[in-house]
Amino acid sequence: MSATEYDWLSLEPDEEVVWSGQPELLGYVWVFVTGIVLIPLFGVGLVIIASTYFHAQNTAYVITTDSVFKKTGIFSRKITDIGHENIQDTGYNQGIVGRRYGFGTVQISTAGGSGVEMSLSYVQDPLAVQSRLDRAVTKRPQTDDSAESDGLGSVRIDAAVLEELTEEMRATRKALESIEERLDEQ
Repeated sequence: MSATEYDWLSLEPDEEVVWSGQPELLGYVWVFVTGIVLIPLFGVGLVIIASTYFHAQNTAYVITTDSVFKKTGIFSRKITDIGHENIQDTGYNQGIVGRRYGFGTVQISTAGGSGVEMSLSYVQDPLAVQSRLDRAVTKRPQTDDSAESDGLGSVRIDAAVLEELTEEMRATRKALESIEERLDEQ
């Protein structure tokens, strides 16, 4: 999986593709069945079938080490991306047919967004795709070696810094206990 497979995708020099895919046609089975039923109605069913097929074939999803990309469009191209730093939550769902045949929809919510901001529809093995995305989001390099703020007042601290702070707290506690013992002796 490389960016060269996607002429619409431009990656940063240190950015790598983690996963890529497109919708499974079987996910659109209900649309195809409806289209077949509507074929006698002035060929409307053929239009429905053709447009659904071309929509699925012209949709692509790419997860990189920095972002999630979704490309759609038959005649024009629309590319949407969400940086990992903006991803608040991920989930997936599968319908009856999806559970039987192993496809579903991965949903991505962003911080400050209202609900699902991006859906990767009808992807094969949605749990694995969601897991890869979650791993890519948590492995995102931090901007500072010691701590990273989420902009809301909380700070994630590197394990080495946390260990150093813990040792300093223990030393301070020991010194205070020593002072307390001396005061009790007097």
